[in-house]
Amino acid sequence: MKEGYWGKYWRRRVSRRRVLAGGATLAAGSAAILAGCGDDDDDDDAAAPAATQAAATQAAAAADDEPADDSAAQDTAADEPDDQAAAAPEDRSRYGGKFNWTERAYPTGFDPSITITFPYGMAQTYSQLMAYSIINDQFYPDAAQSWEQVDQTTLVFNLREGVRFNPEASDGREVNSEDWFTSLRRYPDSRANRGSNVNELFFSFMDENQGATFDTPDDLTLRINQNKPFASNLRAFAAASLVVVSPERLAAEESGDLGQVSGINGGTGPYMFDEVSETRITLKRNPNYYEHPEQDLPGTRYVWDHPYIDEMEAVIITDGAAAQSRFLAGDADYYGGIDKITAEQWEGQPNVNIVTGPAIDDGSRMIQLAAAKWTPYPELSKALSMAMDWDGYIDVVLGGEGRRSAPVSPTAFPKYALSQEEIREHQVYDPQGARQLWEANNGPEIFPELDTTVAAWIPDYSYVQFIGQSFEDSLGVKVNYNPLELATFIASANGPTGTKDWHFFIAGNNAVATMPDWNALVAYTPDGYGAIWGGNWYKGVNISDPWVNPDNPNYAENGGSEAGEAVRAALEITHPYARELQDYADRQAATTDDDERAEILKELQRRIFTRYCCTLPLPTGTTKYQALGSRLKGLAPPPDGDQTAAFGIFRAHNVWLEG
Repeated sequence: MKEGYWGKYWRRRVSRRRVLAGGATLAAGSAAILAGCGDDDDDDDAAAPAATQAAATQAAAAADDEPADDSAAQDTAADEPDDQAAAAPEDRSRYGGKFNWTERAYPTGFDPSITITFPYGMAQTYSQLMAYSIINDQFYPDAAQSWEQVDQTTLVFNLREGVRFNPEASDGREVNSEDWFTSLRRYPDSRANRGSNVNELFFSFMDENQGATFDTPDDLTLRINQNKPFASNLRAFAAASLVVVSPERLAAEESGDLGQVSGINGGTGPYMFDEVSETRITLKRNPNYYEHPEQDLPGTRYVWDHPYIDEMEAVIITDGAAAQSRFLAGDADYYGGIDKITAEQWEGQPNVNIVTGPAIDDGSRMIQLAAAKWTPYPELSKALSMAMDWDGYIDVVLGGEGRRSAPVSPTAFPKYALSQEEIREHQVYDPQGARQLWEANNGPEIFPELDTTVAAWIPDYSYVQFIGQSFEDSLGVKVNYNPLELATFIASANGPTGTKDWHFFIAGNNAVATMPDWNALVAYTPDGYGAIWGGNWYKGVNISDPWVNPDNPNYAENGGSEAGEAVRAALEITHPYARELQDYADRQAATTDDDERAEILKELQRRIFTRYCCTLPLPTGTTKYQALGSRLKGLAPPPDGDQTAAFGIFRAHNVWLEG
């Protein structure tokens, strides 16, 4: 393989198109959708916000002039409604049709407090309290008509009147504040007892086990008394997971059990499931879906009553090449995110529309090391970082269009990010020095081979190959690739720290674009994935899984096998480095001073970079490319177009099918 095309690259840089052509026989996939639930979908993008392109431009300009303030009371009604946007729903020609797309795997579940593998279905069949437009820096009301952050720890939602469950849930009755209370308090229980992959970051600030309380003084008022300040709390509520579910659809296993969703139709969203099988999932309109007043319409992605599109259908195709072929043949209306080289190859094809926008969700891919294997050997993980050809990754994998990334995205959150110059100081490509460090610290004996997993449902994993080839050439270590289907892939990644069957994998997360806490940073902090991937043991996450294995010299200070369960359970964060990271994360989340928050986040990132374990952020592209079917119209451009948090493709009402 190396002399087929990699050898040519290592002798001189070549374009990624050449790399892809040489590596076409190695099909398997991307690991980038793994990590987390969150406030967007899967790195897919799209084409134009409100009911018309002109209305979208006006709305974005207005919002840019007057950005929303997360910490203040949110008045979501526009002062001067846009007549064109408000009148658009009267054009009935846009109503109708079936929207088709391709799912790469059957969902691992349908309970929004548990699954992260079907954010589209959650966004279509459930209701969030609000959405957040990244482009406009503006919140849109959904099941809440307004909200107010009364003080740092008191958040009040005024719920929308007339929101009703679908006809199969709770007899289609109206939703009340008790329903929201029942729904939101389930997340810690689902995390602790039901194998949930919804990250604690989204709900820990309202966890009753940590001191939060809820008040429901009337049917339309929900008061959350947070257990701690959290500067990103409102943006968290735009997540596809934080939704209201029918309490009557919760199957309680015993008295007092919070239960999990039984069946598929338990929500209030614009659609409801019609057919669910192993090969396809279809959705139809929810006849009980609530109307939106005119003041909700200008600049948003609502229409008056129902979305324009009548039906939605997802065909489940696990073979990535077949999914591409289906889209290119015009049998799917949406493909999603693609890279620069693919965009150039697909441009001009009759059934394809390529749209672009800023790649503000960079930082989403990272080299994740199995902490229990690497933490005893810090010099070896440093050698691994030195073995990575960072600029070569930009040249080959990103087609020459990229930048270095960090735990907080330099594009999405420039104020909170480190400069490119400072990142380069920590990401030094030195293959000769890496080999010397590797051999001096017994790397060939400790790690004679490196195993990685790749997602089998995506047609190309050349970027994983590039990383593996960097390690092979710089360190002389063989890299093995193990393709896994979706459920196995997630189980392999999220299993207990000491049980990882890989040495590294290329992780990613879905929610990086809307909140700095949930950027690549989430992979490090114990209240994020640091407890699962990075091995930073945290109470309530890995309760029976100490931070390190018995061979780690720090094992004794973390409780060790001789420590009783009660002793370990009494600990909160068991390792000094983990405690340090969490302290920084808590401080930045609690401050209301944006400049102070920026300094805390920068210092946190510097401390992460100097450790080298166990997450190494990869360079990312500067432009986001999205492939749409030619008949799909009216979709917001990147970065909003694919994000459920931003009322993107699977939550926008004002997209339509032409012809």
